Amino acid sequence: MIKPFTHFMIGSLILISSASFAQPVLTATGINPVIGESSTSYTAAYVAPGGSGPGQTWNFSSMSGTSTGLTSVVAPSSTPHAASFPNANISFYNPTSAYASYYKTSTTALQNYGTAGTVVIPYTNPEDMLHFPFTYLNTFTDAWTGQFQSGTYTYTRKGTTTVTADGYGTLITPGGTFTNVLRVHFVENYTDSTFAGSSLIITYHNDEYMWYKEGVHVQIAFLYTLTSSSGGPFTGGGYTTTAAGIENGPDMVNSYNLYPNPATDQVNIDFSLIKNQQASVQIFNALGQCVKSIQNVDATQGANTLQLDVADMPKGIYVAQIMLQNNVAVKQRFVVAK
Repeated sequence: MIKPFTHFMIGSLILISSASFAQPVLTATGINPVIGESSTSYTAAYVAPGGSGPGQTWNFSSMSGTSTGLTSVVAPSSTPHAASFPNANISFYNPTSAYASYYKTSTTALQNYGTAGTVVIPYTNPEDMLHFPFTYLNTFTDAWTGQFQSGTYTYTRKGTTTVTADGYGTLITPGGTFTNVLRVHFVENYTDSTFAGSSLIITYHNDEYMWYKEGVHVQIAFLYTLTSSSGGPFTGGGYTTTAAGIENGPDMVNSYNLYPNPATDQVNIDFSLIKNQQASVQIFNALGQCVKSIQNVDATQGANTLQLDVADMPKGIYVAQIMLQNNVAVKQRFVVAK
């Protein structure tokens, strides 16, 4: 059996608080991943997806997951299988697993162009994941096609996907609480077919939920149930906790600057808060491991400056994260050079 796929993408994650249940609208600017962002996600066991409709609260705080390591949004040309995905303009790449997924972002849609792992599966006709703008009760159906080699056989993958925004409200995960979240229901039906002495057709049905927040360039959480003619059901889920982006939480921070970048001995972080808040700072390495933590930072409304010693850290890519009142205010990648 060809390994099935799900659509959990890895990107930046910013926690932003709000007290309202305003109907969210997803836009290309607010959702499309951006090259340079990265995150650590967790895969978890399946839980009930909860209800649909307005004003929902989906509480997945009890999810217990396993880290997949750091995945970055990169240019497809920087990945090993770029030649198979000439129409993609971004890729989610995990160097630990050498797994990559390929997408095309535009002002009107986010499109899936396939994946590359142990098997490289490029789509000749991409799968539309989202249309923009997208809001509660919006829906569309898209047909898509791909072809790939597995062993000595050439497979054709064909499917249709129906995408519906079926609810909005508050989402709670181990990574935090998110308001004004839109739940998107994906229903995929597809086949993998080949000729191996006789015609061989494997059918799949994927019923998947994803939770999106405008301004967060990745699904905050996902749950899926996948069945096929060769086995199943296969169930699972996931969420993002440690992420690196370039955006600020607008309800928390007026300005932010990290320098020098690259750094050798010291990193300075200048930031201006909207109000007095308790702050902490964490530094994560490329595997998503916290390598330095400063708790109970005295942070006042207005200008603040932090100085972090990085002389003892090996060269590489890191993420500096500022937490304010248990919410992520700012995350930014920086390089330690020796």
